[in-house]
Amino acid sequence: MNSFGLGNLCLILFHCMYQIYALENLQEDIQGVANEEMKLSNPLKLIAEAKARLRPTYAWNKKLDVVFDVQRSTMNHVPTPVDPIVYDVVNVNLGQGYSNNTGKFTSPKCGLYFFSYSSLPGRGMKTDVALIKNNKAVSIIHSVLPNGSSQLSLKTMILNLHQGDQVWVKLVSGNLWSRDGSLSFQGFLLTHSAQ
Repeated sequence: MNSFGLGNLCLILFHCMYQIYALENLQEDIQGVANEEMKLSNPLKLIAEAKARLRPTYAWNKKLDVVFDVQRSTMNHVPTPVDPIVYDVVNVNLGQGYSNNTGKFTSPKCGLYFFSYSSLPGRGMKTDVALIKNNKAVSIIHSVLPNGSSQLSLKTMILNLHQGDQVWVKLVSGNLWSRDGSLSFQGFLLTHSAQ
């Protein structure tokens, strides 16, 4: 699933969780029969209805959409700290914001962006992986694992970017394994702003 599909899925799940929350918090004085009819009986139906309502909003617009999904190829480990990590497999790059030469995302337009990045440390390693915005760490995945163990971690962040701002992932300490897309970096434009 590409980032654009993941974004749609996130919005649909958020909408469904909100609907469930709203249903669970209805006042007791609402008609009992109406309340019983409104109880969630089929989550898949609710998801399908939410997706149908959202579909017209999410038609791809070449001039507005910015979405990227990149990863390190299998067995392309990161053995030592590096700034930035360069992701060599580009699954999606709408808006051409990600450069697989530099490993950096450059914001093509102002707006609010959603980012996610992952870490799969070597066994028993202390590892720090940071999300960097314009040379400043804005998020970090810190892992201290016992000998013989490893754990995949994923972190998300929403950032307000101006045109030309850069975001990338940096291995601060430790090392990272790359297996079947385990090291990935994604982002997409949530809302466009004029500034």
